[in-house]
Amino acid sequence: MSTVVPFRSTGVRVILREALEARIPMRFAREKVQPGWIHGYVVGLSRDFCLIAEVGDAMRFDGYVVLTIADLSQIEEDPSREFVEKALAIRDEALTIPKDFPLDNWAVIAEAAMRFAPLLSVNVLEDDDGEVSYIGQLVNVESDALVVREVDPNAHWHADAGDYGFDEICSIGFGTGYLEALWLVAGPPSGPMNPRVPLSDSVH
Repeated sequence: MSTVVPFRSTGVRVILREALEARIPMRFAREKVQPGWIHGYVVGLSRDFCLIAEVGDAMRFDGYVVLTIADLSQIEEDPSREFVEKALAIRDEALTIPKDFPLDNWAVIAEAAMRFAPLLSVNVLEDDDGEVSYIGQLVNVESDALVVREVDPNAHWHADAGDYGFDEICSIGFGTGYLEALWLVAGPPSGPMNPRVPLSDSVH
């Protein structure tokens, strides 16, 4: 039987810190961003961000996601904790923690994710669709945005890059099975990237 770890109701960061130290499966809700739960382990924490090692429905570790703490509406111990822990153990799924992963801001998070895996998912909040994912490689960091050369769902590289403002980003994911599969099919981008128009020259 698993040991029950009580969480003091004294704030989100306290609960995240206790989850980080306890190393137990948790679930996280972001009602203003996306319905449903994210399941996993807290493996990194800063003032504004937390790094989660995700557990997928198949009861295997499936990459990492960095969430904004301000977006979290509910955090709790996974109600299926005993099953999750036993299933992961039976499958020899070991919790791997990215070493010295910085969580200062979206720029350093994206750069660190690219050092850890060949593709990242920049997830932004769009009014009509909720959280939408843009997958690719980080090619530049501007003063207020990430510049990403995207790969589409058919593993074809776009010839240009997109800008994703820091104020639009809700989360960044990396190291998942889906991203790995995209990379295996797409491989590194081989064609040249079209010149980009500077943000200051955009037509409004």
